[in-house]
Amino acid sequence: MIKIPEEKQSVPDGMILIPEGPFLMGSTKKDIDTLLDLDHTIEIDRLYNEFPQREVYLSAYLIDKYPVTNAQYKKFIKSGGYTQKLFWSDAGWQFISQTNPLDSGDLDTILQGGQQDCPVVNISWYEAEAFAKWAGKRMPTEAEWEKAARGMDGRIYPWGNVFDKTKLNCAELKIEKPTPVTQFPQGQSVCGCFDMAGNVWEWTADWYDSHYYEHAPHKDPQGPVIAEENPYFGRPEEVGISIYELKPSATSGFLNACKVLRGGSWNGSGVVHIRCANRDYDEPTYKNDTIGFRCAKSLA
Repeated sequence: MIKIPEEKQSVPDGMILIPEGPFLMGSTKKDIDTLLDLDHTIEIDRLYNEFPQREVYLSAYLIDKYPVTNAQYKKFIKSGGYTQKLFWSDAGWQFISQTNPLDSGDLDTILQGGQQDCPVVNISWYEAEAFAKWAGKRMPTEAEWEKAARGMDGRIYPWGNVFDKTKLNCAELKIEKPTPVTQFPQGQSVCGCFDMAGNVWEWTADWYDSHYYEHAPHKDPQGPVIAEENPYFGRPEEVGISIYELKPSATSGFLNACKVLRGGSWNGSGVVHIRCANRDYDEPTYKNDTIGFRCAKSLA
């Protein structure tokens, strides 16, 4: 486990302190070549969004030990989170005003006894952002998420460099639904975070740009100012187990202004999807049963 500096021992319950310092972010050409040897169906153009691997320096920050659960999100709903505009961005407030989640049935599973210690799902990015503000936190940047997942040594998976389906909830385990956030302690990251591989994808703060790594700052990157337009054709999960098999369906359309998703989910192939460097994306209004989130917090 990463040693926490003695002068920074005051860590809120349920959060992990990630010390300041560098880590390796992204993938090398060798990493990608290895993946291509394992899965010949991968469309290599999708993997270029992880290039180049570089050393990134992050200031110290806090991140949730677990994804946000149904029990935690239910408290947000019950406290009036959906009726208090102060927790919402302008775009988020407009979104829930138009979709009215409280009356549409979108939140019924959470309110009516969804498994309390499982990660909350079917939550849009805007809703995750509002929850984070309500909780006195924020969304983690893409870089913060990756450092918490892989530590400083550039490991491929949170636990090391060898895929092991017993350490996470992914397609190979055939559970086919989210599991309690404490179910896979053997798969926790070197930093002590659970479920950073598999179970549910996690929203991050960053807009998505497949070329961002080519010009991103090497200290505390915050993501691009604006998202890449139409990064790919079709929604990734429409193509099944491998999001890299980009074969648009008749109903597919171009996505735009997407947010970064990380970590893979219960229906994703572990070898590819749950790597620490893997980057996915979707529009901030989108929600399904494979997407959840965790929060972060600045120290300053």
